[in-house]
Amino acid sequence: MNHKILSALLTSVALLAAAATSSADGTGLPGDPGRFYDGVLPVNPPPRRGPMPRATVRAPAINLALKAAQAIAEGCNQYPLGVAVVNAAGAPTLIYVPDGSDPSHGYTALRKAYTAVTFKAPTSQLVAKAQQDAAFGAKIKADPNLMAFSGGILLKVGDDIIGAIGVSGAEPGGHDEECGLKGLQQIRSLLK
Repeated sequence: MNHKILSALLTSVALLAAAATSSADGTGLPGDPGRFYDGVLPVNPPPRRGPMPRATVRAPAINLALKAAQAIAEGCNQYPLGVAVVNAAGAPTLIYVPDGSDPSHGYTALRKAYTAVTFKAPTSQLVAKAQQDAAFGAKIKADPNLMAFSGGILLKVGDDIIGAIGVSGAEPGGHDEECGLKGLQQIRSLLK
């Protein structure tokens, strides 16, 4: 495995771990159970009961999520961007922050992908709505995980939403959606 892929995967794991522990009461993004044991592992934790539940939510396969993220990073390598892929419930599948990019773009990309799934629309369609519809704008502002910024693109199989891609950092000029579409084009025919 080459250094760039390993670095991106390690960054992705770190950001996913941070996202999974961002809310102490489990009120964060989908799939976020909050911090276990208030963040400190007890000396004798109680044994886990039963098998871990498996996710039943549709999602793009991890190899496709990674392929899309790499296509975005390569196709838009002039930008220090971050890419996130979420499942149909908005839970993170992959956060990809290429070398030299600010890690904050991974979080923003995650919020854009989550927003696209939440409203079942590309976030570029939500920008004007949030600016013109005060109630909708207030809904976006009330949830720190929602963003009405361009760059969240739905992933579909037929009419079924299986997830979304979010891109952040393709600035100046707002090229996040344009870059995200490069990743979608790379995997569109492979989505099942």
